[in-house]
Amino acid sequence: ELASRALHIQSKRFYLDVKQNRRGRFLKIAEVSSGGRKTRILMSMNIASQLRDHLQTFDEYIRTLGEQVMNADQLRSAVISRDDRKYYLDLKENERGRFLRISMVGIHTPRTQIAIPAQGVEELCTTLTSLVEEFGNDDDDHDSIESLPAIGKLTFLINLTVVSTIVMRQYQGKVFCFYVRLNK
Repeated sequence: ELASRALHIQSKRFYLDVKQNRRGRFLKIAEVSSGGRKTRILMSMNIASQLRDHLQTFDEYIRTLGEQVMNADQLRSAVISRDDRKYYLDLKENERGRFLRISMVGIHTPRTQIAIPAQGVEELCTTLTSLVEEFGNDDDDHDSIESLPAIGKLTFLINLTVVSTIVMRQYQGKVFCFYVRLNK
């Protein structure tokens, strides 16, 4: 563990831990509810810097809303996609107030999500910014295709339009295997 920060927002505790393994540095965000239940989300430092950028945008949007009560269930959303994981950021509102839900979905992992009260988005963003500035750099994302020079050249996209349906083929290579992912 390279660094750890704790945040107390309403009745929840959040821990941001920067760790390192053979694949590089990564960030673990853990939410501990008042009942002691833990939920964790993991991401590379490159994803963490993208998350920071999205958090800044969400924080500005939250400030513009003020105390207005919105009728919409979902106020704003964003998606961060990288290799085999997707991260969904959804600003929502319910009877208890506004919150930002961050969900992580992987190919072989179940959906994991944490909920941050809207009042804590700025504090989370500030803490994440300090961790990314201290520990994040563009060279530490070893699980990325772009980090493999020979295989990285094989990645390309083909868009086909078939009867008003767009099919996107994405050829990607890993160290030990190649696969094709079709999105419709």
